[in-house]
Amino acid sequence: MTEVDIEVGARFLNALTSRDYDSLGACFAVDAALRGVVPPGVREAEGREAIVERFRIWTEDVADYELADSEARPFADLLRLRWTVRGIDPEIGLNAYEQTAYAEVEGTEIVRMRLACSGHRPL
Repeated sequence: MTEVDIEVGARFLNALTSRDYDSLGACFAVDAALRGVVPPGVREAEGREAIVERFRIWTEDVADYELADSEARPFADLLRLRWTVRGIDPEIGLNAYEQTAYAEVEGTEIVRMRLACSGHRPL
């Protein structure tokens, strides 16, 4: 794990904070893979565009969207990313969810990400 790897994580979290999907996509390799365990089940995406679309699905419709807390830290040979989103979901109202991801970084891009989500928790 290097400073460059941590910088990739910071770029990812900054893009997620502003829902800048182009910048988010730039954090991933063209052939990157995402596997997410989220309620109600496993979600997988292959390729940069599919991964960006998955994050768009999770964040785009949240009103008063806020990345309330986030961190990028090394864990062994992986980059651990954690973030908490607060906002208003059109179906359930004010809520928060937390996601933790373990990313494999090559060069300046994420090539694989495994993610777990708490699910929406009402506030």
